[in-house]
Amino acid sequence: MTEQEKSSETTTPTAAPAKDLSNGLTSVRIDKWLFATRFYKTRSEAAKAIAGGKIKVEGHNVKAHRPVKIGEEIEFKRDGRTHHVRVKGLLERRVGAKVALEYYELTLDADLDETTREMMEAVRKIEKQAPRMRGRPTKRDRRQIQKFKEKGFD
Repeated sequence: MTEQEKSSETTTPTAAPAKDLSNGLTSVRIDKWLFATRFYKTRSEAAKAIAGGKIKVEGHNVKAHRPVKIGEEIEFKRDGRTHHVRVKGLLERRVGAKVALEYYELTLDADLDETTREMMEAVRKIEKQAPRMRGRPTKRDRRQIQKFKEKGFD
């Protein structure tokens, strides 16, 4: 290479190409995609949710073998919340959680208005902070409950 060619290569600014999230794929089975993007722990869990009618693509119930494409909207309910997901990239194999975030755009409770969404979020925060008892109270717990009942609310 001559010096002119070297200097022209280094001085020419090039724009960074947009990240291709299709990984050379045109479509992927929806159960594989839901598993790969970490919405479900196993592919069979994703397939059961699909078979149970809990997952809709573009507003229609689907089957596990249905191909999903970039730009499609997936809707499902989980843990009492409605998840609206827009597919930004295609995956066949499971990836790390941070990497998986690049392949979809998530909106929670999109069907609710802003004030209701904020109230629900506040309730969830309070529920997380409150201590939960599991199972039967221990002997110590029962004694504390009894003391509390005898003293009253004063």
